[in-house]
Amino acid sequence: MSSASTENRSLWKEILISTRSLFKANFGHFHVLSILFLLPISFSLVVYPSFHLSLFHPDYDFITQPELSNFFDSSFEIIVPVAYTLFLVLLFLCAVATITYSAVHASYDRPINFISSIKSIRNSFSPLLSTFIVSQTIYTSIALIFALSLGFIVQILQSLGFLELKYDSNNLLFLLIPALIVLVPALLWLQVNWSLAYVIAVVESKWGFETLRRSSYLVKGKRCLVLSRVIFFGLVMVGLIGGGSMFLVIVSAAKGQQWRSAGVILQTAQCSVMGYLGMSQFLVGNVVLYMYCKGLNGEKLPLEIRDKFAGEYVSLLLQEEKNHAIV
Repeated sequence: MSSASTENRSLWKEILISTRSLFKANFGHFHVLSILFLLPISFSLVVYPSFHLSLFHPDYDFITQPELSNFFDSSFEIIVPVAYTLFLVLLFLCAVATITYSAVHASYDRPINFISSIKSIRNSFSPLLSTFIVSQTIYTSIALIFALSLGFIVQILQSLGFLELKYDSNNLLFLLIPALIVLVPALLWLQVNWSLAYVIAVVESKWGFETLRRSSYLVKGKRCLVLSRVIFFGLVMVGLIGGGSMFLVIVSAAKGQQWRSAGVILQTAQCSVMGYLGMSQFLVGNVVLYMYCKGLNGEKLPLEIRDKFAGEYVSLLLQEEKNHAIV
């Protein structure tokens, strides 16, 4: 057990060093892509909750207990978060496609440029979208089944007189905490197994369930390492983005002229910048982890995949030169 723990720490250190080296060697390129796709995600996650409450619930008070029945009582209040979620998904998939493509090329010391990375979205978007849809469908199905099962059990206990429950925030919190204790580990286990799915979708052009199965195979034997990495970056992101968002909600930043204050602007900028830097490091690290897992499983990057990436790169450059010639 001790040797396995030591090996995982050593591998974690190697992955961290390789990720930093890869990121620093192409510092400007990765930052441009991150600012284009990840910064809007980070910034909007920080500011959206406060603006949503200000727009739809201007009398909301974080200190007093809110009436849950007042939330999402209009169709427009449902449409806005749905549209916002689609916006986040689009940016996220584009970020994964471009950063993964660039990191793979950089790891083989191939030159990378912004135009080629952007054009790579065309080849990777469909596999990434299918992987996202399948994985999120499974996550949602598990959560719904668990919620329905919990609701069924509560109804039975109420009908038998063993439980008396009023549907206010205190009682819902009483149900939510034990539910999360059971549900979160199950979803976290799936996240660990599927942590390389998006890299596989880009590098190996696999779709849907195939990327999930392939990821589970590659991380086998290294799940503790992947788990520690997921938890570490997850806590960092929750601390930065969740903490920044909570701060803006508490101070009612979106009300009146409060959002113009130096404290609010500084807090928002700091959390947004640190958030997108953490996301970009995580995505580049996923590529490095993919390479290490393939090596530890006795695999090398197949020649046809290398040729595919090299061919895509050359074709994109030729197309770019052709467009410049036409102009």
